[in-house]
Amino acid sequence: MPSVQLQLAQYSPTSMKLEHDQFSIIVDRPEAKGGGGQGLMGGQYLLIGVGGCFCSNLFAAAQARSIVIEGLQVQITGRIGDETPKSFSSIELHASYTSCSQEEEFPKLLRIAEKGCLSVNTLLKGAEVKVSS
Repeated sequence: MPSVQLQLAQYSPTSMKLEHDQFSIIVDRPEAKGGGGQGLMGGQYLLIGVGGCFCSNLFAAAQARSIVIEGLQVQITGRIGDETPKSFSSIELHASYTSCSQEEEFPKLLRIAEKGCLSVNTLLKGAEVKVSS
């Protein structure tokens, strides 16, 4: 079974750092929540992961059909539920663009990207999470 593996290392008293190939990402909490404010919170990165994965699939679907999209923007909204433990109760992606060479095909591209997105599929199906030392 294929897998994806990443490693976080402590970067400061409140943050972790991912170093991967030629870039790095810091995960932290805002100062107002006791962190150092050096990066986004993990939940925000979860939303970025969903949006980024979705966009990757959207671009692939467009390229496979010789459709050119320019100025793509995706607004990702994660609504936090009232129950404890806290979790996102819903995630919404709203896509817009400056230009699309075949505008009438854009809704179809959205559906294709949604169905092909590893992150969206994981959230829809649920994934077993194990924590160990």
